[in-house]
Formats: sequence, C-alpha cells, structure tokens
Amino acid sequence: MFAKNTGQSFRRKKGSADGNLDITPMIDVTFLMLIFFMVTSTMKATPDKDIPPAISGDSAVAAGFTELGILSPASAGAESQVVLDADPVTLNGLREELERRLRGGQVRLMIHAERDVRSGFVGEVEGVINEIEGNIEYKFAVRDRR
Repeated sequence: MFAKNTGQSFRRKKGSADGNLDITPMIDVTFLMLIFFMVTSTMKATPDKDIPPAISGDSAVAAGFTELGILSPASAGAESQVVLDADPVTLNGLREELERRLRGGQVRLMIHAERDVRSGFVGEVEGVINEIEGNIEYKFAVRDRR
C-alpha cells in the first residue's frame, strides 16, 4: 500500500540563476499584429458634421423679431451675458420678461450668440425659452464678420 522510504531523497534540478527568457517570438507577434492593423485600418479622419452653411439675412427677414444677444464673458471666470433688446437680463429676468411679452401675443426671437460663448450656456438660454408656455418662435442667427 504505502511505499517504503528507503532513505533516498529526491533532488529537483535547479534552474539557472539568471533566468534567461527568450522574448523574440513575442516581439515577432507584436510586429505582425502592428503591421496587420496598419494595413487593414483606414487612415481617414472623422467626417465633419453636415451643417448647412450660414446665410446672411437682410433686415426684411429679421423684421418683427426681438433680438436676444448672448455675449461672451468679459473675463476668464465670468459668465456670458444675455441681452434682450439691448438691455442686460439674467436668465430669471429673461423668463419674466418673455412671460410679460406673451400676454400681448406671440413673441418672435432672433438669437445671436458670440463665437466665444459656451454652447452649454446657449442651451441653458434655449431651455429657459422652452420652459415658458406660450407661442414663442425663435431662430438662431449669425452676423457677418466685419
């Protein structure tokens, strides 16, 4: 059943002390994968979004619209400024003024945002306009560079 211990001890072979590891096959596989991915991938940049070109309108197109300007921040840490008919307003003030104007009928807004305004802030202004119940028509406009 059990083997009898004869007093002989078994010795394991010790590996070499420096432990050489041949990494040549791993380097070969890495370069093969690199070449494969370079050959099969396309080096095409991501396409630009299909945004229609801006068309400058004349005063006849803008007639009947109230101008809502979103100005760039005056300094690096400041917020953008909202201007309704050349009068600075806060977002809450904008909501109140538009609700007041809605009592007189439809409100038509032409929104002009300067180039350096965060798109998130323009979205906040648009969100304020959309929260107001009533007949508000708004359009985004661009100005020609002068």
